[in-house]
Amino acid sequence: MGVVECAKHELLQPFNVLYEKDGEFVAQFKFTVLLMPNGPMRITSGPFQPELYRSHLDVQDGELKALLQSSASRKTQKKKKKKASKNAENATTGETAEENEAGD
Repeated sequence: MGVVECAKHELLQPFNVLYEKDGEFVAQFKFTVLLMPNGPMRITSGPFQPELYRSHLDVQDGELKALLQSSASRKTQKKKKKKASKNAENATTGETAEENEAGD
């Protein structure tokens, strides 16, 4: 399929270029995701090396920082949820993680 056909069937959408306001900073990070039956799957990403990109600016909003630290992968989100729910369950029963693993 060509790009025209994909756009006609709304498989591709144009990327609108936005301009930031004076005094605001914008950063972009792009990757391609396939929407699979078992969840999203990232298939492309650039060779991002964070040690090469340093900024004198820092994100101040705590909620935004948490969002930026989160993973785009559904698998890691599920693992974190399972671990958090297991820790919460252990807290209610009074067990430690080591006691629970020894009992499994």
